[in-house]
Amino acid sequence: MATKDSKTSDRRGKGILDRIVSSMSGDEGTNETETPKATDLLKSQHDEVRKLFKVYEDSGENAHATRKRLIDEAGRQLDVHAELEEKIFYPACEELNDEDARKMVGESFEEHLIVKRLIKELRTLQGSDEKFESKAAVLKESVEHHADEEEKDLFPAAESEFDDDRLRELGGRMAALKNKLTAGEARRASSPKSGRRPSART
Repeated sequence: MATKDSKTSDRRGKGILDRIVSSMSGDEGTNETETPKATDLLKSQHDEVRKLFKVYEDSGENAHATRKRLIDEAGRQLDVHAELEEKIFYPACEELNDEDARKMVGESFEEHLIVKRLIKELRTLQGSDEKFESKAAVLKESVEHHADEEEKDLFPAAESEFDDDRLRELGGRMAALKNKLTAGEARRASSPKSGRRPSART
């Protein structure tokens, strides 16, 4: 039987995760009357993934199921984030006059490939697998380094050269794509096919 403390801790962990997922899905704290600037939307996604990693670190090494759930959720959020950047934001940034910013776009595509490979590998592992912790640590370091560089160099370059209308136009397109991607993910998760397989006939 679970102790009172463990139940409280489990509720708290789930509550944090649920709030993070809700905010990333646009279910809470959003103002639908105002289109976000592209850089603000991407920064908020960076912050939400940082929160997931922080909860992961604070959960304790023996909380295998919780840590697995947190990393899987970070992977889903990062999949959506990468799609928004690769389909909309990066192509726009390739128009920038800032040569260093354009070069960073190319580097960012390559960094995304590394992150996607790590996410794919982590999805095949259990939280108790000895490789899980090391790969999760590399994922965290890679994502936080990538996000820090974008916020330090690429986003300011975009904000310097694009006016507010352009940034909001890009932000609106990304918000629409995010809603489409998260809705598709929700449909797949609720599909009967995703939850059970038909019985084998003999």
